[in-house]
Amino acid sequence: MDDIQNWQALYQELARLIGPAATRKLCAYYGGAQISFPRRLLDQQREAALICQEYAQGVSVVALARRHNYSSRTIRRILAKPLT
Repeated sequence: MDDIQNWQALYQELARLIGPAATRKLCAYYGGAQISFPRRLLDQQREAALICQEYAQGVSVVALARRHNYSSRTIRRILAKPLT
């Protein structure tokens, strides 16, 4: 059980990324469930608020696009929307 070479491929990959102990915890907690991870770590509304705040502090649209991995057009779209 300790030799990760005997584990299923997904768990082997996870063990290489986060370590065997964390992989065992994930397996014990989420085993049998299907999990979908969003591509972006930050919550959309909170990231939009952060972008608006940074823009108000003088950060350019181009710099915001690079920093947040968006296109300039998307940054302008976010800035144009009222925050909820």
